[in-house]
Amino acid sequence: MASPTPSQSDTLTTASNSSDSEMESTSMNTRCNLCTETFTIPKVLSCFHTFCQPCLEKSQECTDKITCPDCQHDTILGADGLMGLKPDYAVSNILESNALESSALNCTGCKSKETNAVARCFDCANFLCANCVMAHQFMHCFEGHRVLSLGDLQMNKDEPKADKQVNCPRHRNDVLKFFCKTCSQPICKECTVFEHGRGHECQFLMDVAHRQVDTMRHLESDARSKINELRLSAKGIEHISSTLQSQYTKAQDDINDTYNFYRAMLEERKQEALKELDQAFNTKQVAISTLAQKITESVEKLYLGSEFVDRLIKHASMTEALLLKNFIEQRFQNMFNYLPDLNKENYFELEFVSNFQAIQTGVRNTFGYIRQGNEITNGPKPQPIARPNGYVSTSNLTNGHIFDPSCLAKDFGTSSLIFPPNDTNQYEKWSSGLDILQNGIDVFSPPPDPMGDLTSKLISSSLYPPKSQIRRQKMIYHCRFGEFGVLEGQFTEPSGVAVNAQNDIIVADTNNHRIQIFDKEGRFKFQFGECGKRDGQLLYPNRVSVVKASGDIIVTERSPTHQIQIYNQYGQFVRKFGANVLQHPRGVTVDNKGRIIIVECKVMRVIIFDQYGNVLNKFGCSKHLQFPNSVVVNDKEEIFISDNRAHCVKVFNYQGLYLRQIGGEGITNYPIGVGINSAGEVLVADNHNNFNLTNFTQDGQLINALESKVKHAQCFDVALMDDGSVVLASKDYKLYIYKYM
Repeated sequence: MASPTPSQSDTLTTASNSSDSEMESTSMNTRCNLCTETFTIPKVLSCFHTFCQPCLEKSQECTDKITCPDCQHDTILGADGLMGLKPDYAVSNILESNALESSALNCTGCKSKETNAVARCFDCANFLCANCVMAHQFMHCFEGHRVLSLGDLQMNKDEPKADKQVNCPRHRNDVLKFFCKTCSQPICKECTVFEHGRGHECQFLMDVAHRQVDTMRHLESDARSKINELRLSAKGIEHISSTLQSQYTKAQDDINDTYNFYRAMLEERKQEALKELDQAFNTKQVAISTLAQKITESVEKLYLGSEFVDRLIKHASMTEALLLKNFIEQRFQNMFNYLPDLNKENYFELEFVSNFQAIQTGVRNTFGYIRQGNEITNGPKPQPIARPNGYVSTSNLTNGHIFDPSCLAKDFGTSSLIFPPNDTNQYEKWSSGLDILQNGIDVFSPPPDPMGDLTSKLISSSLYPPKSQIRRQKMIYHCRFGEFGVLEGQFTEPSGVAVNAQNDIIVADTNNHRIQIFDKEGRFKFQFGECGKRDGQLLYPNRVSVVKASGDIIVTERSPTHQIQIYNQYGQFVRKFGANVLQHPRGVTVDNKGRIIIVECKVMRVIIFDQYGNVLNKFGCSKHLQFPNSVVVNDKEEIFISDNRAHCVKVFNYQGLYLRQIGGEGITNYPIGVGINSAGEVLVADNHNNFNLTNFTQDGQLINALESKVKHAQCFDVALMDDGSVVLASKDYKLYIYKYM
């Protein structure tokens, strides 16, 4: 790749070498840069470039502005158009002086190259020949124009410039004799009565002219001082360019060093993983050999028992045989009870579980970033850490801790044997996104630059940006139930919650592979489901919803099944579907016609099913969503999706058209759920610092904002009750009911 080279220093240096004499010679030019002829009606633009009015008329493209042909700066035009531009009096006076000194100025009114000018029209800003003077006398379009012959101008050329009379642009017969200090412009007597009358401070022009001109001289002096400052700054361009080149080369070397370090760490982790695989394989081989040996021993014992019984019956009396009957039955029963389970997964299940998304996110978050002063291009600003070769570099934080190369090894993959016996579904939890949320925040999102982009995703609560200064009312929960465990009313991961028409609370107890039902006071009613893949069994149910009309319960399962199951209101299995369509179901809801709407994370997709599993429509939302986690619909067939990383709710129609956004950063930070209550209000729940509820109209107008008096470590899901309460499923194995209305 070619190294970048400075491209502006030469231009700036060349521009800075222009001398004052060159500027003065340029300002004394009496020819238009467009037509290269002597100026005709010279007009000055807001960029201080002067051109002929006819030339500007030819180059004008818009009626409301004119673009400078030299510097491309736009000058806004008023109602008078180009006629309203300020005339360049200096150029006109220079032309007049040249004409009086040489008497060789041609007429600029009729564009004659051969006719000498004999007079000057101050209204047209033209030098006129005899024919043009006659036209000014008799034509109505020139009525009121002030025309003086060059002879009269010759007689008045020795008068001081300060005494030179100028007619009012608005009232051409009146001379500018007054100065309006309010508007900072010369005016005539008639102007003092009308346009600059009451409330305007007007004085005689000669009384204030010198002070006003001195102010202009000060502006000129300040401009020249600024020129000198900019010239001094331009001298440092070459040094800056050289420093940039050296920094670029150093950054290239650092990127290569980081890449080589990553390769070394990956190779090391690869060897570790292969070693772990060999150990796991050997362990299972030993277990299989032990099982085979036990089966052989059982066969031998059964042969011995069979031979003993046969010999006893043949050679002993019946009474003698019956004396040993209990002994024989007990021994055989023990041997019959032994039944080796050849389908037990612990004997043969061996796989390498890769988390490709975690690897991708980890590499992006830890490889490094390009820093441009206070501006970050490819990532947020992390803290510096010591690199393996001893010198200090910068690398991103992961989950609030300094990056350890071993973290890369963890992201690289792990054997299934590493998981604890009581938590064999770590990868499924990880891939579903539940375990990568801490305090409502995605821990894989990059940390913020404290001096830069405050909209970056944050890692720890101590780094969160402050909430918008909106007044939030306090709320306290009035009911709490649940604890850790596997018994009734206990949970190991209440990751989904819904409410039916009777305000019963339906909880997806994910790691217990079941659905539990409670009344609105939190009292246990019943449960259904057990671990498995057969009909009526559940495997990691993570979200639930209810068909209000029938009471049917819709359950979504995360990895490895990725499917939908339907149970009736009593927990009896109805059907299941979607395993061949769904990939990462994240949120589920049911509309008033019984259609099931699923939003998927990672693939950013919405799928609409009927209750028999037929796909009615599906569409991608990757252009609008970053991390969807909840969904609800209204009666207008509008889909409301809460987006954890975008800090808002995105609204689509059933055809996938993006409609609008509700909420935003500072108001709904890292939302965890969205719902629509009986009043038609949209409630957005987030767990940023506190558990917060924010009410909006369905058009996105803020209605109310509330926050809890207590903090929650992490919130999984929320559901709305008809009585103005919200049910919160928390990671502390409890459910909380808050009153918000």
